[in-house]
Amino acid sequence: MKLKSFRYKNWDTAYLDSETPGSTLVFCHANGYSAGCYQYYYERLKKHYRVIAPDFIGHGRSAFTLDFQNWNVFRDQILSLLDHESVNETTIIGHSLGGASSLLAAKKEPKRFTKVLAMDPVILGWKLILLSKFLENPLAKGAKKRRTHFKSIELVRRSFRKFPAFAKFDPSIFEDYLISCFVPTGNEDEVKLCCDPRVEAKIFGHAHFHVFKNFYGIKTENHIAIPESYEVCSPKYANLLTKVHPNSDVTIFPGFTHFFPFERPVETWNWMKRCLDMKED
Repeated sequence: MKLKSFRYKNWDTAYLDSETPGSTLVFCHANGYSAGCYQYYYERLKKHYRVIAPDFIGHGRSAFTLDFQNWNVFRDQILSLLDHESVNETTIIGHSLGGASSLLAAKKEPKRFTKVLAMDPVILGWKLILLSKFLENPLAKGAKKRRTHFKSIELVRRSFRKFPAFAKFDPSIFEDYLISCFVPTGNEDEVKLCCDPRVEAKIFGHAHFHVFKNFYGIKTENHIAIPESYEVCSPKYANLLTKVHPNSDVTIFPGFTHFFPFERPVETWNWMKRCLDMKED
């Protein structure tokens, strides 16, 4: 995957491009992560598609900013990247925030998207959005507590593996996370997170009613995968996303967590292949 960049509004934003033959597929990452975390899937998808994967603003190698009001900024970044690459029709895959942003992009410009595959998209619903207006969103509160700087990447490697959020990551995907989500500070071996916790917190804290209503009536073919023990997308909202197109469906994975693309890559890849009508790796 080749690292490229383009100007989105006032920001320099990065994206990966497989530059392989075939129709274009866009792949969008989760909040707090980066495009580089999903190399496992790119290696398989690029045998069939040209894969492009943006780093959302504030993530990966894209510019830092807190100058955004809601999730539509990520929707519009996807659409701007397609304009930059002169892509008029694409399939799109997204995880978490990336899944929600992919669905919002398909709602805004449905003719541009043939299929949307959303892995546990963040669809918080009316009650959680209303609660966030009066009390701090627990996801945002957790993000604010994140440490940003570490003495070395080896320290991160050892310590993060003890955290529940990372303990079950596939080893190769965990290494991709370390490579793509940390950068040297220039102070000896010190590294820092690419995604400032303030960005992650603001994203979780800026779910808006007018954004949520755009998840209704999406016309594209949508394939939604969620864990049975859901946290950010309930079966009710997953089914809401699949009501319009007759080929849309919902898959509920027992025993999975929100991080299933990182923890269960084989099962996730098999789900992708089915949704994409792929017969082989």
